[in-house]
Amino acid sequence: MTNRRANFINMVKHLADVPSNIVTNEIDLTNQSPYRQNYHVESESGSLGDPNGFSYFNHQYHLFYQWSPLAFSKNPHYTQHGWKHLVSKNLIDWQDLGAGIESDTVLDKHGTYSGSALPVDNRLFLMYTGNTWTNTESEDDWHRVPYQVGAMMDKDNKVKKWMTPLLKGPLKGYTGHFRDPKIFKKNGIYYAVLGIQRENLTGAALLIKSSDLHKWSIVGEIKADHNNFGYMWECPDYYEINNHGILEFCPQGLETSNNKYRNIYQNGYLIGNHLNLENGQFDCGEFHELDKGFDFYAMQTMRDSKGRRLLIAWMGLPETKYPTEKFHYTGCMIFPRELQVKDGVIIQKPVKEIKDLYQEQFLIEGKTNKESIKLEAGKSNSRDIQLELDCTQAYDTILDLFANEDNTDHLRLIFNHKKQEFIVNRGHCGLPISEAYGAERSCHLDLNKKIKVRILQDVSSAEIFLNDGKDVFSMRVFTDNKNNHIFITSHCGEASYKAKINQLRYRK
Repeated sequence: MTNRRANFINMVKHLADVPSNIVTNEIDLTNQSPYRQNYHVESESGSLGDPNGFSYFNHQYHLFYQWSPLAFSKNPHYTQHGWKHLVSKNLIDWQDLGAGIESDTVLDKHGTYSGSALPVDNRLFLMYTGNTWTNTESEDDWHRVPYQVGAMMDKDNKVKKWMTPLLKGPLKGYTGHFRDPKIFKKNGIYYAVLGIQRENLTGAALLIKSSDLHKWSIVGEIKADHNNFGYMWECPDYYEINNHGILEFCPQGLETSNNKYRNIYQNGYLIGNHLNLENGQFDCGEFHELDKGFDFYAMQTMRDSKGRRLLIAWMGLPETKYPTEKFHYTGCMIFPRELQVKDGVIIQKPVKEIKDLYQEQFLIEGKTNKESIKLEAGKSNSRDIQLELDCTQAYDTILDLFANEDNTDHLRLIFNHKKQEFIVNRGHCGLPISEAYGAERSCHLDLNKKIKVRILQDVSSAEIFLNDGKDVFSMRVFTDNKNNHIFITSHCGEASYKAKINQLRYRK
């Protein structure tokens, strides 16, 4: 409890309360990092966490995120927590509007936790969890009191909080872990799903409803026949694509099973019929990992003005140290994705607006053998790589990204025809990350036919899409910026490849 108390003692309500030179020094140190991304969203300093309030309002996209710009400040250390607010016309170039919400009321005095947004008439309704504790003077008898808080933002991006909580926890039969409301509207009624923990320390998603946004009633748990599936469900999100109902969430406490659930905490979805909004019944199938990579969490979706279901997520994990902390910052967002459903699973693709980032293009094709072939792809690690591979005649085919000149340091992608498996290994790619959870991730892949691979590469990340986005792997890597080569090779037979590689500009 000592560290928590220290953070709360030094917690300020507003970033403006901190001497400007301390804020500037943190930003200056972060700017010295060699790992700053070119086109993925990062914080100017401190920690970036869960995306919040992802929405389309007033003719632009809005993205908030968990924000602690002074998280690594020292001598003196300050704690400021809230939502950072960004806006964009194209999902690529984001304008920083500063603090959207800060922890400055009795309802959120110990943290403005995650939540969501929904356009209502000519305003944007925000719903989030305010974190508070009681008995904070004691050593070991603290009690969490979560509030679900409402707020309205006008067209000038001014937010006004409602000082009457929408709900107060803990609820009967549950612990104080009650958070992350995701709001949606159907048939004229507002609904929200929240993550919650039962008193028996198992996770669930709770459904609530309201006709006016002020008075909320509890429908009950979403009944999905996954009653002993981890000890907490964070960041739930319910939405519908055509005749499919989808419940996304991040279950904590799953045990590793073969090549699944390899991270400290997991992410994924249940897909089935539409959720029964009267009683919470959800007829669905098995749990699918949404992203099988090393670094993906706290996903949130929205429906935009074009009717697309868009996804954003934190490319990071809780309780995980990243090398950027040396430069007093951590975390970034994935590149926005469009979601569709095909053959009963979610398909993910980078939004088509990525073409606005395209610069120099390289068209390459050829055949591999046991000698590594270096692909001409420009000098920057900011790339959209679209690759078609025929691995049917080789034991395996290997693609190395972020490679140094002699290819001893690299992010290795293995397409193993013998085992019908895809493997990504970052064990020899720059600085180590979260070694306790291993350096490999994998999935089954039918390599008896040609396959499509797409990779969004940035200075310190890669997002790998297999077979038009049926399987996706997102990850951070921290390597020397001179490691900008790409090699391809195969063993025990030839493989053919055809590649279109676009260099990508900096986001504005």
